[in-house]
Amino acid sequence: MDSLAIEGAEPIRGPKNPLPDPWPREVGPNALTYLEEWVRSGNTADLLGRFDEAFARLNGARYAISVANCTVACHTAISAVGVGPGDEVIVSPISDYGTLYGIIAQRAIPVFSDVNPLNGNVTAEDVKRRITSKTRALILTHWAGITIDMDPIMEISSSYNLPVIEDCCQAPLAKYRNSNAGTIGSLGCFSFDNEKHISCGTGGAVITDEEVYAKRASNFAEARGSFVEDPLYGRRHKILGCNYRFDGLRAAECLAQIEILPVQVARRRYLGAKLNKLLSEIEGIRPCPIPADGDAVYWIFPFIVETEALCVDLDTFAAALNAEGLAASSGRYYLIPDSHDLLNDLRHTYSIGDRPGGNRDTYFDRKYSAGMTPKAKWYVDHMLRWTFTEKYSDTDVEDIATIISKVANRYRRKTLHISRPNRGLMNPEM
Repeated sequence: MDSLAIEGAEPIRGPKNPLPDPWPREVGPNALTYLEEWVRSGNTADLLGRFDEAFARLNGARYAISVANCTVACHTAISAVGVGPGDEVIVSPISDYGTLYGIIAQRAIPVFSDVNPLNGNVTAEDVKRRITSKTRALILTHWAGITIDMDPIMEISSSYNLPVIEDCCQAPLAKYRNSNAGTIGSLGCFSFDNEKHISCGTGGAVITDEEVYAKRASNFAEARGSFVEDPLYGRRHKILGCNYRFDGLRAAECLAQIEILPVQVARRRYLGAKLNKLLSEIEGIRPCPIPADGDAVYWIFPFIVETEALCVDLDTFAAALNAEGLAASSGRYYLIPDSHDLLNDLRHTYSIGDRPGGNRDTYFDRKYSAGMTPKAKWYVDHMLRWTFTEKYSDTDVEDIATIISKVANRYRRKTLHISRPNRGLMNPEM
C-alpha cells in the first residue's frame, strides 16, 4: 500500500505542482471600462441602477435590489415579508451567521429544520413538522451550491401561505427544473463577498418577482423606512429601516463579473459532476447527492467520509489530504444551533423581560443545541470541504480524486464492518 505524504512520502500535488488557487479572482474584461465611467462621471453614473437591472435579468427576476452584503440582504428579505417580534422563522441549520442575523434583528424566533444527512440541505418532510401557528416565513440555504429539492418546499409554502426566502449566497445561477435559484420562492438573497462566485469584496442583492416585496425591500434597505407623502414637507420615517445601500464603485466591478458568471458557473457544474463520478467509485467516500431536478454550482466542494469504515477520525483524514496537496477541512462551525452561542445568551443583545407592546418575550424559554438537528450534526461530523474554483483542469480534478482515494485506501479498515445504530441517516431520501 502506498505511503502517504503525511508519513514522509512524495505528495501527489506538492509545492512544485500545486492545485490552482481560487485567488486571484477573474474580474471580467469590462471592469476597467465601468470603473473609468464611474470616475469620469464624478460619481454620478447610475451604475447601481444598471447593475440591478442586469442582475434581475440574469436571474430571470422582475426586480433586484443591491445591498451592502448578504447578511443584510437576508435581513432585508425577512423584513420585506413582514417578520416581526415573536414570529417563528424556519431556517436551515447548516449555513452562516448571515442567514440567522435578520431573524434575531427582527426579534423573531429561529426554528431549525433538519437536513438530508448526505448533502446538508433541509428536507420538506422536516420543514413541515416544524410549522406552528406562529410560523411566519422560511429562509432556506442552498448549501455549498447544491439546490434544495424545491417542489415539495413550495407545496408547503402554498398550503400554509408561508413566504419562502432562498439564501443563494453559494448558488447563483444554480438551476432547479428550468428556474434559477432565488426565483422559485418569494425572494432570493445573494452574496458578492471576496470568496463567492461574484466577488467584489463585499456586497449582496435581493431579487423577487413580487412588486410589494421589491418596494418593501427597497424602502427598508435604501430609504431607511421613509416615505414622501407631501413633497412640500419631505420624508417621514414611518417604519424602522436601515442604510444597507450598495455603492456604485463596487457595482461597476460586479457589473463586469456577471457578464462572465454564466461561463464560470457552467465550468463549476461540469467539474463538480466529473469529481462526483470519480468519488462515487471510492469505498468509504460518498459524494453529496443532488436532487433529481436540481443542480450544483459549488462554492465549496463537500463530500462525505464514512469514518466508521476508517481507522482514523475525520480531522486526521483531512490532515492527510492536506499533506497530499488538497486543502480540505471540516466545517463543524456551520452547524448554527451548535456554534452560535448568542442564541442561548441574548442578554448581550436584548434584555430579559417584556418586549415592546407589553407581550411576554418567550424567546428566553428556548434552548438551542446540536441535538435539535441530529442529521445535520451527523453531516458536519462526516463532511470535508474545500474552496472550489472554475480554474481546475480535468487533470486537476482527476488528481483530487486520486488524493482522496489514496488516503481512503490507506486508512480503510481491513475488515469493513460499519456499525450504524442510526443506519437511516445514510439514506438520502430521509
